[in-house]
Amino acid sequence: MTAAPNPRRCLLFVPGSRPERYAKAIATGADQVCIDLEDAVAPADKESARAALFAFLAGAPTSHGEIGLRINPLSTALGQADLAALAASRLKPAFVMLPKVETVAELRQADAALAAIDTAFIAQIETPRGLLDARALAAAIPRLQALMFGGFDYIVALRGRAGWDSFFHPRVQLATVAAEAGIGCLDVPYLDIKDEAGLIAETDRVIELGFTAKAAIHPAQVEPIQSRYLPTAAEYERAQHVIAALAASGGEAIQLDGKLVDRPIEIAAERAIALGAHGVRAG
Repeated sequence: MTAAPNPRRCLLFVPGSRPERYAKAIATGADQVCIDLEDAVAPADKESARAALFAFLAGAPTSHGEIGLRINPLSTALGQADLAALAASRLKPAFVMLPKVETVAELRQADAALAAIDTAFIAQIETPRGLLDARALAAAIPRLQALMFGGFDYIVALRGRAGWDSFFHPRVQLATVAAEAGIGCLDVPYLDIKDEAGLIAETDRVIELGFTAKAAIHPAQVEPIQSRYLPTAAEYERAQHVIAALAASGGEAIQLDGKLVDRPIEIAAERAIALGAHGVRAG
C-alpha cells in the first residue's frame, strides 16, 4: 500500500519581520507554514524581512510540512521586487502565495518569472473582481495549488460587514471553482485567537462547504484546525468497510448496513482513509 499523501489542512502565517518565530511556527506541525512579507510586515521592515526570510529558507528544515512565503501584491513595486529577488535567489520554497490576485496575467507573470524554480502557487482571492474571475484564475497555470479566500479584504471592497452570512456566498463560489479545477481551497483565518470553540465550529462549517484547509494566525489554532479534518475512529472504520465491500462487489453499487453505497460514497471513503493515515479524532 502506498503512503498517504501529505495533507494540507492548515496553513499557519508567521510575520516575515519576526525571524525568531519561524522555527516555532514549523514546530507546531502545521501542514503548511507561510512566512509573510505582506500584511504582517510594516513598510519600513519590508526589505529586512525579505532578507531574513531568504536566509532562513536557504537552510530551512524539510522534515515536516511545507514552508513557503507570501510576497506583496504584484500590482505594487514591493511585489515586483519580491518576485525579482526570489527569482534571483534560486531558493525553492514549497509554495509562493500571491495576494490580491485579479488577473490571469498576474499568475502568468509569476509563473514565467519563477520558471526556473520548482514551486507551487497559491492565489488569494480578496476582491470582487478576483471572485468574479476566479474560474479563469483557477485554470490559468498548471502549478496553481490552491485558491485562498481573503475574506476581510474582500468584505471591505464589497462595502459590507464581516460575518458568516456575508462570507457565505463567496465561500461557496470559491470552493466550487476550486473543486472544478481540482485544486485546494483555503479559508480565511479565524481572528479570535482565544475562542477555540468558535474556531472549531467555523472549521467544521467550511469543511462542509468544501474547503480543503483553513489558515491560522497563531500556533494555538493549528491543532484544532488540523484535527477537524481527520475522521473519527468510527468514520475511518466505516470507510474501510465501504472500500472492502465495493471491491468484493466488483465496483457495483451495493447496500451496506442498509445504506446505498456507490461511487460517490467510495470517493468520500477514500478521502477519509487518506486523512485517517495521519490519525483519527475523538469526535
